[in-house]
Amino acid sequence: MLEKSSNKIDEKMLDKIIAVAYSDAGLYDRMVVWIKARRYPEIKKLLDEYKLTASAVHSLDEKTLSESMVSSVKKRTNGKTKSDFIGSIIYSFASKPLLSASTAGIIILAIVSVLLFSNPPLQQKYTKAEIELAQRQLGESLAIVNKVFQNTEIKIDIDVLAKHVSKPLNKGLIYLNDYLIGG
Repeated sequence: MLEKSSNKIDEKMLDKIIAVAYSDAGLYDRMVVWIKARRYPEIKKLLDEYKLTASAVHSLDEKTLSESMVSSVKKRTNGKTKSDFIGSIIYSFASKPLLSASTAGIIILAIVSVLLFSNPPLQQKYTKAEIELAQRQLGESLAIVNKVFQNTEIKIDIDVLAKHVSKPLNKGLIYLNDYLIGG
């Protein structure tokens, strides 16, 4: 393989190149490698070498390999447990926040829409007698409130304003007038 003579090829980029060569990369990684391969000839050369290796690996037939190699490969690829598989699914969602956020948003939107559209609001139906009773009770309540307001207005006019506001205000104005006149 080509040595990493350029600092443009780091470990992450090399992993992306290998994944693209073996057709295991996602769309984003393929685009990144394609753009960088067009820009940097070292990356293009490395990608082409890995593609040749990948095509040679893909063209291998089970019959041409020894039984021990086939069993070793099967053990490595099929030997993963279900918990490893579930862990890799969780990791793939956790490592891609945009995918996680969009999936969570779609699930929440589905739940909210089901709750809103499946249970229409209940409509209350009242009889004519109930409506007339409510109107009569409302009229009585408003009459009581009106009486309380009238009594409060009279009490404020007579007691509070006349005794506690007018007298001290008049005294203050008299003192101010005397002071301004010079008395």
